[in-house]
Amino acid sequence: MAANNNNNHHLNRQEIDRVLGLKRKQQREQKACYPCRQRKVKCDSTQPCKTCRRRGHPEICAYDVEESNAQTNHPAEGRFNSPPDLNTWAPGDAVTPQSIMASRPPTPRQSSSQVRPPDQAASASLQSSDGPENEYIYSGDNSVVSIVRNRTHDASGSIAHEVGSVLGLQNTYGSYPFMEPKTPEERWQELVRIIPQRTEVLKFFHFYRLSAYPFNPILVDIERFEVDLCTYLNAYASGEFGDSSQISDKWATDRSIGHISLLLATLAAGAHYSDLEHPQRTEVCHDFARRSFQALRLANFLFRPSMDIIQTMLIVGNTLQNNGQSEAAWALLGTTVRLAQTLGLHTERSTARLPGYIQLKARKLWFTTVWQDSLLCLCYDRPPVVSIAGWTPDNSIFNRMDLSFTEIMHYMCRIALQITTSEARDAQEVTHALEMLNSLDGVFQRAQPHLRNRGDCRTLHHNLEHLALKMHLSLASSVLSRPALKSSQIRGEPSYDILRARAKTSLIDASKAFLEFQALSIVPLRSWSMVHTVLSSTLLLCIWEETRNDAECRDLQQQVIEVFSAAGSVGSVGNAASQNGQWLSERHIRALITLRNAVGNALDQSKEQGHPGENPPYLEALFPENQSVSTAVWVVLLLTSLAHYHRFYPVFPEGYGTLDQTGVSPISYLDSIMNGKDQISKYPKYFH
Repeated sequence: MAANNNNNHHLNRQEIDRVLGLKRKQQREQKACYPCRQRKVKCDSTQPCKTCRRRGHPEICAYDVEESNAQTNHPAEGRFNSPPDLNTWAPGDAVTPQSIMASRPPTPRQSSSQVRPPDQAASASLQSSDGPENEYIYSGDNSVVSIVRNRTHDASGSIAHEVGSVLGLQNTYGSYPFMEPKTPEERWQELVRIIPQRTEVLKFFHFYRLSAYPFNPILVDIERFEVDLCTYLNAYASGEFGDSSQISDKWATDRSIGHISLLLATLAAGAHYSDLEHPQRTEVCHDFARRSFQALRLANFLFRPSMDIIQTMLIVGNTLQNNGQSEAAWALLGTTVRLAQTLGLHTERSTARLPGYIQLKARKLWFTTVWQDSLLCLCYDRPPVVSIAGWTPDNSIFNRMDLSFTEIMHYMCRIALQITTSEARDAQEVTHALEMLNSLDGVFQRAQPHLRNRGDCRTLHHNLEHLALKMHLSLASSVLSRPALKSSQIRGEPSYDILRARAKTSLIDASKAFLEFQALSIVPLRSWSMVHTVLSSTLLLCIWEETRNDAECRDLQQQVIEVFSAAGSVGSVGNAASQNGQWLSERHIRALITLRNAVGNALDQSKEQGHPGENPPYLEALFPENQSVSTAVWVVLLLTSLAHYHRFYPVFPEGYGTLDQTGVSPISYLDSIMNGKDQISKYPKYFH
């Protein structure tokens, strides 16, 4: 009897423990809202909770959420959860067996279209995660946040997040503070006002896809983006944006707004390459860019960066360049790089805990950022703000024989970074330049056949890729060959002679490729890097003693000027109005022609006076303190390149300097040309 009582007492205690444990579990689960439970982060149990407000989606803060059949895993049917994306999955988020299984791609026997119904596949591509926005903040191993994360084995990142907040290393604003819309309702109304219309998407994305993306592939996953584009158009057609007073749970999140910003950026780039007349094209392009940047603000881009936001800023910056505002693009790129570093995109180690395919996207996005910075640095001769030291270089390019346009461009960017960071001088500079030229040539010889030889081109796109690559490689080669333009070098040295021959070839090739390219497409006339390349080559051909008297070079100069003259309405220079009048106005054309004629005549005069090796009087006046011809070349190049990028210089006081004075300002001289002052009548001995 006593034994029976003890047994009952034992059984009752087990039952009590079970009930109490179940009760505690239910209390824990009900204490946190569903988004916080999914993220395994702290929740204050308010409605909406502080965490959801801080993350910018108070509208989805819910405590009683039923599981839907569509979201339940059915392994027997081959269903799987949508894999995480860097926009929504943060390295600090918890890694569970379920999340690992969810990140696995379908087996070879089962495609993604078989695994998920087509209608669900389209919507899931953009809305694959109503879960965590990217709150991962990169910190180096020596930072306090990283030490805490490693010492406490903080898999979810919640402790590190709290430490970062305490130390003031974490953003706290849930919405962008520098604009009027503050509440979710106001933000939604502003989003509805700026979203792209269906007709805009159908018209201008086509131009982006055909003319902009192939030669500057900023989108790291174009196929995924196009699926998301279909999702957006379906949502637009179904009326999800039709009521500005009814907030859409799907499209009001930071992630979705960031995607809309990216879409608007592609439309801005597409409008720039479209078939609209110049004034309307510029207006439409600027309108899309403005709306894209407003969407960035609505997505709180400065406080909550994501991969979509980084891509948006790169495209907007590139569009600024193509509209002649490369200085503003340079400034915007600095912010873009910092935001990319915030996500840890600049190092391989900081993305190591991401799924493999997202690591690949992170690498592509960082090297796309390197692409933008290296070209700007090459043209401005400024130090880069990016580095590729944090990523293992892809040296397989030295072994393969099928390198694509993009792969060779990425390698050329590696060379460009070496050029702009190199401190080699004099003889070492020549040796270093030859080594890099040989390396660049070696990689080019491994390119796909149509990139190496025009005769192997089988399609229009093959021809365009061939010519685009030729222009970019010519720019890199001409920069590497610039020691050959210095008069201080000793003639007759083999390495110096090789470099001079290479310099001449690269300048001629750049001009020829541009002329052939613009005959097939509007791309070179509307791409900043290509316009810069051909105008740089034109100026150097007319100034350098090696080429200024060459009949072929003079003919190329004239053809290039005629192309730009025909591209705009340039009065006496050429009256053929064209929709391509994007780059040079009448005063810019006049500056280019005047500088070419003036410098050419001055150099000819110097030769006639028997001083072919000395700076002519014109250059001595224009560039004081006995600067060398090479310095004059770069100053003229800088002035003219900046001029055609619509940089308006201040007018110097009257009589500040003349061509007959050693104190003349080259900026003042160029400004007087561009403002139509009669330099020819004032200084007839220097002009035709």
